[in-house]
Amino acid sequence: MKMEDDYDQRYNNDEAEDITQDDVWAVISSYFEELGLVRQQIDSFDQFIDNTMQQVVDQSPDIEIRPESQHNPGLQPDFAEVCFGSY
Repeated sequence: MKMEDDYDQRYNNDEAEDITQDDVWAVISSYFEELGLVRQQIDSFDQFIDNTMQQVVDQSPDIEIRPESQHNPGLQPDFAEVCFGSY
């Protein structure tokens, strides 16, 4: 029981400890020392490619392109429809 009491006394006290600016920078520094700046950039890019890009594609409506004939105004014989995602 002695170990539990020591733990409770050390970590479960009711007084809230303020997080200081030094604490924040210690965590940030530790993160970059452990993983490095490049790893964070790669992870961020992977997150974008795996999730965010697909969300953007899913939310994008189809694009319809209808060029007007330069020599015959009002005549629109051809058009193109651009779709993103899988159908």
